[in-house]
Amino acid sequence: MQGISRRSLLKGGAILGGSALLGFNQIFGFSRVLGQDMQDDDLQTIINLAATAELFATTHYLAAINGAGDLGLNDAQVAYMKAGFLAEQDHLELLQSLGAEPVVREFYVPETLFSDLAVFSATTEVAETTFVGAYLAAVRIFGKSEETMPFAVTCAQIAAVEETHRALVRQIGMRLANHTSYAQYTLRNVSSAVPVLQPFLDGSGEGFVGPVMPPAQADIDRIRGEAEMLGYDNPGTPFAAMTEMPA
Repeated sequence: MQGISRRSLLKGGAILGGSALLGFNQIFGFSRVLGQDMQDDDLQTIINLAATAELFATTHYLAAINGAGDLGLNDAQVAYMKAGFLAEQDHLELLQSLGAEPVVREFYVPETLFSDLAVFSATTEVAETTFVGAYLAAVRIFGKSEETMPFAVTCAQIAAVEETHRALVRQIGMRLANHTSYAQYTLRNVSSAVPVLQPFLDGSGEGFVGPVMPPAQADIDRIRGEAEMLGYDNPGTPFAAMTEMPA
């Protein structure tokens, strides 16, 4: 992405990625894996795990789109899923532009995730709530330094988008979408967002099925081709990549 580079991110000591990792332990009760509330997380590890989570998010939304009939989603709700997919894909591509590599490229899910609307809504809300909390933790970290302040703003931009996903999936689950005055600041450190992903990575959780394969380039191209029709016509620019700052 023009104007933002892995070198500039590393120079500032930034850890962009931990932001998007999921918190499924809150609803499935799994123990932690892949991270243990470490201090001084290695940057490459963090962005790789973040890319893994973003890849999971695109896989998750694509499966919901493809399973819209089983979930009972209407046309407007499918459009929500497609726009959410595009946003998560944009986040993933940003991470990849910084040198991130997902640690796995296929996932496992609870058997009824894409056939039971209540399970889908609740699971997705947990994921998006964790995304928001982790990005806000990154805002706190980046906000400590003038050098990394542009990345703090970029993380706030992404957190705002993840919050819209959380609200929409609550609406899909017939719960009040705008039920809080503030986005939930649930994590102090980015590394605290490292969740219990193992069942989603290896299918070890009871009732998990798969693998569910991530989007192919044809899937990405197909949904990107619908962006204008969907109204996804202003994907925006990360603040850290802007060549001209707003007045």
